[in-house]
This record gives sequence, C-alpha cells and structure tokens, in this order.
Amino acid sequence: MNVEELRPIIVGGGNLGGAVARGLFRAGVSPVVVQHRGTNFDALVGDGIETVAALAEAVPLGRGPVFVALKPWLIESYCAENAALLAGRALVSCAALVDLEVLEKSVPSARWGRVMPNIASAVGAGFTGIVRGGWTETEFEEVRGLCELFGDAVEVSEKDLDGVVCLSGSALAYVLELLEGFIQGGLAVGMKSDLSLRAGAATLIGAAELARQKNVHPAALKDAVCTPGGTTIAGLRALQRAGFKSAFVEALAATAEKARGGAAAFEKSRR
Repeated sequence: MNVEELRPIIVGGGNLGGAVARGLFRAGVSPVVVQHRGTNFDALVGDGIETVAALAEAVPLGRGPVFVALKPWLIESYCAENAALLAGRALVSCAALVDLEVLEKSVPSARWGRVMPNIASAVGAGFTGIVRGGWTETEFEEVRGLCELFGDAVEVSEKDLDGVVCLSGSALAYVLELLEGFIQGGLAVGMKSDLSLRAGAATLIGAAELARQKNVHPAALKDAVCTPGGTTIAGLRALQRAGFKSAFVEALAATAEKARGGAAAFEKSRR
C-alpha cells in the first residue's frame, strides 16, 4: 500500500484539521480540505492545499479515509446532515470527548474510528493516538500510514484517548510555556532572545530525541548530566524548590479532570 497515492478528505481546516492537512501536504500527499470561506480557507489555499467550501465538492476528488476535524459539539450534527455523502466510507474523527458509540449513530452505514493528533503535525513532528473502531484492516493501515507521515502514531484503546489529549495535545502548550521560560532565562543572563529561542528549542528537541532513542528513563539521562557540586545540580535544586515537576503533574491532572467534566457535560447536553 502506498499511502502517498491516497487523497484523504479533511472536513474542517481550523487549527487541528489545518495541521493535519499541512503535515500530509508536506509529506507529499494531496489532501482535499472542506472549509467554509474565510481566513482559514484562504490560508490553506495560499499554502497550495486544495480547499473547497462544501463536502459535496470534495467527495468526487477524494480517495481514501475522510478525517472529520470539527469541534465536538458540531461533529454529530454535521455528519448526520451529510450522512448520504459519508455512507459506506471510512470516517476518522479528530474530535475529543465524542465516543465511537455516538459517532456510529450519526452515520450508521459508515465505518468509524478515532484519532487524536496535535498541531505539531503541521511540521511532521506530531503524535497521534489511533482508535481502530470499525475500520477494515486495510482502512486501519491507511489511516495509520497517513498519520505516520506527520509524526509518531500509536494504536490505543478508546479509554486511553483522553490521556493522549492531555499528554500530546494540551501538554504541547505546557512545553511551549517551558520554551518561553528558556527565552526569559536567556535574557536574564544576557543572551539575545533569538539566540535563546534557538538554543532552547534545540535543547528540548535534543532531550526528547535522546530519551526516545536511548529508550531509558529520563531520570537516568538527567543524572548523567549532573556532576557533583556542579552547575546542573544547583539548577535542579532550584527547580525542585519551586515545585517544577509537581506543577507539570498537576497541570496534566487538571487537564484530564477538565476533559472528564467536558465529556460528562457533552453527554448531558445530548439527552
């Protein structure tokens, strides 16, 4: 199977759908995006991505799965309204909170699964959790192959997808907060902001890649950087006094709690 020959349809060209479209386009795939006319439409067209205003225009152009990257409160009604166009297809929900049971009711004749990518997909550095759902084996391989074009992709159970939302979706903002701290720290010691950004970004990428390739616990790598009585351990002590690690853990726990509350509220609103 050559996934580069597919022409996936992406319904929704906002932050997440646009990131998926740009990641695929960057990897040599030609997606068709459905997006109402406006700023996002113009930006996608400006990037060379084929973009149409209605699903009916996209269907004859598409080949392969249909990614639906709409807000959770919009996806069910949109798909139900367009059920005839989506019938019999492999549908890929990119929406948090909306489970497979709800999705399958909106277009019963389609085969549904779920993915949760993040906005780093736009530059080929995303992480995507994939819930197989009712896809055929070929459809699953197509979806996974497409997701791997814009980053790492792992099959997960539906109950673990909220964790993916927290760790690779929302947590992206927390890492960017850390990067902003690098810039401010660089300024504090006399470095220019552009140099601080470049050094900080390279440090984050390097640390992540080191942990991934070595496949060891980050604590072991962290200890390897420290020398007795050195500068690194002094900095780590300062971070520990400030509750740095705890703040990250609490941020992720708060994100998960909010997601659970949002799911309950969404379900209540459907009744």
